Amino acid sequence: MDDLLFAIVLASVALTGIEAASGFAGEVRVGRRGLRRVVLAGAITVITLFLGMSVVALMALPVEGTTTPLGDRWEEAPVLGVVSEFEPTRLMDAFRYAVGAIGAFVLLEAANSNMLGISRLSYSLATNRQIPSLMGRLYRRRGTPYVAISMAALFAFALVLPSDLDFMAGIFAFGAMLALTIAHVAVIVLRFREPDARRAYFIPGNVRVRGTPVPVPAVLGALAAGAGLVFVILFSEAARWTGMGWMLFGLVLYVVYRRSSGKPLAKRFTIPATALEEAAPVEYGSILVPVFGEDIDDDIIGTAGRLAAEEQEEGEGGPMIEALYVMEMPLALPLDARVDESRVKKAYDALQRAKEVGEEYEGVEVATATVRGRSVGAAIVDEARRRGVEAIVLAAHAPTKVRGGARWGGRKKVSELSLDSMTEYVVEKAPCRVILTAAPAGEEGEREGVAP
Repeated sequence: MDDLLFAIVLASVALTGIEAASGFAGEVRVGRRGLRRVVLAGAITVITLFLGMSVVALMALPVEGTTTPLGDRWEEAPVLGVVSEFEPTRLMDAFRYAVGAIGAFVLLEAANSNMLGISRLSYSLATNRQIPSLMGRLYRRRGTPYVAISMAALFAFALVLPSDLDFMAGIFAFGAMLALTIAHVAVIVLRFREPDARRAYFIPGNVRVRGTPVPVPAVLGALAAGAGLVFVILFSEAARWTGMGWMLFGLVLYVVYRRSSGKPLAKRFTIPATALEEAAPVEYGSILVPVFGEDIDDDIIGTAGRLAAEEQEEGEGGPMIEALYVMEMPLALPLDARVDESRVKKAYDALQRAKEVGEEYEGVEVATATVRGRSVGAAIVDEARRRGVEAIVLAAHAPTKVRGGARWGGRKKVSELSLDSMTEYVVEKAPCRVILTAAPAGEEGEREGVAP
């Protein structure tokens, strides 16, 4: 009797493909009728396929007395036993090879399908901060969570090492029953939590509980799947120790991760999907660095120097830092108007200082230039476009108590960006990457202009 019940539970995992298909529900356009047809067609196809296979198997190897060779000689390879009854011998041999080849192909597709499910599940868990974001890290070229896939592959490889078919069947049944139980319970819970949510398919056969329609099929499914889960745990050592151990590990990981990151256990958090994307390698062959004769210039040049030094390779020309001093000319004066000697000296000193600091980094060359413009921001963007630089290193405001909001360290959310108009213009209009360097609070200098 125990074997019969376990066989019934194990046979029910044939329907778990429906849950895999439901993972794509949010990405396809299908109406209620279409969804109903998909569910019904999937269920009917699975039942017909497995029922037909059983009938054909019993026709090839019928029951004699109370037993059949399917449960004796061919217990671990029933399909091979069925094709062994084919005649003539050539046909039987051909089908045997075909069974082996098709079996390998089916296993490969099953593994690929399960990896697809793992990918979507791990990505969802990572974006909702239920597992460390590292486990949901996306491969830059393929957009797949390679860390989670690699860990799952290693874990699966460890499970198949014992070559115990009953062990793997028990684990698979445990996972299937757990998934089916959670799915049915989720349908019921969502009826109460989100009663007005738009549903592509409304399960028929509802009973009102406190004014909320509860689907009877979901209740029966949850009870049946839950009973199957309990049975698997009671009668399968693999499910009892490996399955429950895996669930305990996941629970501990969740609690430790949430506690270590200072987040409550029961609250929902979501991180942007782009945070999981692997950063693309960036090359900084030439970097434009505007300087203004202020103390923060050394920090900006130092940042650019470190970036440029990292890009140097043997046999290639050294990376270039292009230090730029912009003299802002008011509209009341022509661009070629005479500039006060003190401003010229300040520009010269700032550029010389930039050259000294930048060339302290091995292999880095610093070129200097002075330009005039009506707007400092526009002049920087124009020079970046004309020179074709890979990046601009620029100073941002230090965190303030009033401006900028939490994003840049401000305490009051008056504006989202703690950037002056020049820096904001460069960030929005620059034809290349813009790297901001913030000065420590209280150390940012005042920028001067040219008086008419």
